[in-house]
Amino acid sequence: MTDRIKTQLGYFIKYEYWQDALELLNFQIKQKQTNRHYNTLSIFNYEKLDVACLNLDSQEYFKTKIQSSLFYGLKKEFAVFSYVIPKPGLGLRDYKFFTYPMRTIYYAVGLYLLKLSQEFLVENYRKIETIEAFYGGSLSYKNKIQITSKNIYYRNFHEQFKSKIKEETICGTQDKVILKLDIENYFNELSIPKLLHLLHIFIKPSVQVNMAYDLFTREQIICFFQSIANGKSGIPQSDNNIISSFIGYLYLVFGDLFIDDILKKNRDVIDSHKIIRYTDDIYISITFRQGIEQERQGVFLHLIGSQIAEVLYSKLSLKLNIKTRLYRLARNEEKEKLLRNIRKLSPSDEYIKLNRENQEDQDKSKNIDQTIKNPQDKLNKIFQELRNIKKSRVEDYFIGERSAQEEILQEVFDKRVEQILDKPVNKKKIKEIFKYFNFDLIKVQPLEILVILLTDEIAIKNFKKFYLQKTIITTSDADLIIKFLCQTNFSDNDLLLKLKENIHMQDIVNIFMDAKLNCDQPGYYGLTCMQMRKISEMPDVIEQTRLRVLSERTGSYSVALNHLLNEIHALCIKHEKANKKDYDVNDVVKFLYSKSVPHEICIKIRNLFDRRNSNSVSHPGSDSSMAWEVTREEYLDYYEHVGKCLDFLV
Repeated sequence: MTDRIKTQLGYFIKYEYWQDALELLNFQIKQKQTNRHYNTLSIFNYEKLDVACLNLDSQEYFKTKIQSSLFYGLKKEFAVFSYVIPKPGLGLRDYKFFTYPMRTIYYAVGLYLLKLSQEFLVENYRKIETIEAFYGGSLSYKNKIQITSKNIYYRNFHEQFKSKIKEETICGTQDKVILKLDIENYFNELSIPKLLHLLHIFIKPSVQVNMAYDLFTREQIICFFQSIANGKSGIPQSDNNIISSFIGYLYLVFGDLFIDDILKKNRDVIDSHKIIRYTDDIYISITFRQGIEQERQGVFLHLIGSQIAEVLYSKLSLKLNIKTRLYRLARNEEKEKLLRNIRKLSPSDEYIKLNRENQEDQDKSKNIDQTIKNPQDKLNKIFQELRNIKKSRVEDYFIGERSAQEEILQEVFDKRVEQILDKPVNKKKIKEIFKYFNFDLIKVQPLEILVILLTDEIAIKNFKKFYLQKTIITTSDADLIIKFLCQTNFSDNDLLLKLKENIHMQDIVNIFMDAKLNCDQPGYYGLTCMQMRKISEMPDVIEQTRLRVLSERTGSYSVALNHLLNEIHALCIKHEKANKKDYDVNDVVKFLYSKSVPHEICIKIRNLFDRRNSNSVSHPGSDSSMAWEVTREEYLDYYEHVGKCLDFLV
């Protein structure tokens, strides 16, 4: 392979990964028909799309846009939009919305990492008896990707995770402690360069050679993730993104190994240990040898905790936060607190609650009155909790734990409870509860309360009116409206339009309402899809496009302008089949005139060369000349004229 091809995604992402990614995403979309976990913004959007152009000539589509890396320049077709969703209290979580083709590329890169690491995980990591780790899926390759409804769905894996922790609380608890590690801002701090370096160290050389896992591939993957994150670190969080879950799991595989090494070095104090993890939720069970007094245990735990914190930071650039906790199982109150905490579902995975199974086991695990088995009794307690919420104030819910309230309201997902919501006596109570209700209070527990509200037409009408009349749509408002739309099949166009009043949601709503792949006008300046085919055969041009787009997304317009010039320069050289070394600005302008490019555009391209020479990135200036930064407005003006120029050339 030539060096130029090594700079394109097709160097390591083969057509098979693209096919597997399409299969995985389309399988998730079909799951929406039977599993409400997939009733999310992205899946609703993907479900509406006509993806025939991807499937009818899939190999040509891959070759033109993916293999060549041309997708970097197709801003409309391959887009990622940032928005935020609320966390408990006033916290916010960064989220990403992918267009369908961009999600598929992301999946393809993730599946490449899955296949690259699979043998190492199976033959080495998963044979370590002191480590049990999960991520909400179990994707694997056996000749081809293995996809089933169970191995891409969170529930069973999260239940296994909780069961493993519970097992540690059952026996031998006198000298046992459990350390829960809480990592600060995990998905945003995950370092792709460090992950790729660790994979390079741990994976067999023969596997790396067979999969073209070398310096060029690692640079490509780093650039890809940086383009998604606008030059920042981390990996994207988005709804139903099993690939991000896997990568999040994979990164801490090495954290597990580092922690395990630390614990094994202390066999004189530790009798046994177990690391139990779900993505970034880490529980470490430590059983001390008999005769180790409490004071010495405490000193050791402080030492071991410090060593773990240091290794996670030095090796993985991860920091533990103040939520890290220690539970001594010999103390009943600490043991009970641990059990209560592991019963809670992660807020980011709340859609799982919509599919309650094994109800008897669920009842046994709840920290509520176990005498309440009758569905109507459960519903009455829910009604009473709703009445309490109705009397309260919104500000009461920004702080403080509400675990008892959460567990009561979650009983609405008991299928037996849902089935009696439509009884006349219950509908009457629901109507009364939502009469004069402050609908901002639904944010206390949105999904649970919406399930009940949606049984009453008047409550639905008043909910819509309440939010349509709002003058400011905050992040929590937008999140609640999205949840409502997801539960009502996005049937309310007025509420969907209302979402656009939240600045984070404007582009996403436009994409959703447009419901197009944008294959015909993919966003590479104003060029059509057919014109793209010529560009896809120009790797020099595409490489400059890739670097330009990355600079645009990080706001580095001086750098982006240099790549913009190189892009049009390389394209002219390709058209004329000229000698790159001797082809200067005069040759470019002469060629443009020969193609009947208007005078204004030709002069602007000439000025682009001059501006490059006074750009502080390429020419810092001297006593006799001056260089200055390129502004966004200035850059966009040059970008527009390059686009107009390409209309004549391609």
